[in-house]
Amino acid sequence: MKTFPSITLAAALLTFAPAAIADTLVLDRPLAGGTLQGNDVDMSVYFSPAADNHSEIVAIYVDDAAPDQQRLITMSMSDGDEVHFSLPGHPETLYVFSRVGGVITIEDQLAGSINRTSQQRGTSMDQHQI
Repeated sequence: MKTFPSITLAAALLTFAPAAIADTLVLDRPLAGGTLQGNDVDMSVYFSPAADNHSEIVAIYVDDAAPDQQRLITMSMSDGDEVHFSLPGHPETLYVFSRVGGVITIEDQLAGSINRTSQQRGTSMDQHQI
């Protein structure tokens, strides 16, 4: 369960994030945040350290169909983890979250443009509406 300050910080990032707006977002330190801006979906992401050398990734996104309904994604990642997924209602965009050392990389790509055979290794993802 997220604490109020974490949700507040993520909401602020979504609204005021001056960081990179591109197809690839690289977060190289905890609580650094940035935004991916797509055709139909905007996503703001940050991460914080967690127990057992994991990183807790927090992403809030909105889409053009319901801009007043923010959605929250959280996942815990270890070094070397990578996860690929599409958002509900947006199968054309594939999001790739990966962690190498203390760096989290997030990419949004057309769903057919990457190799889908990569394995999700020890990564869990929960999605909640806030």
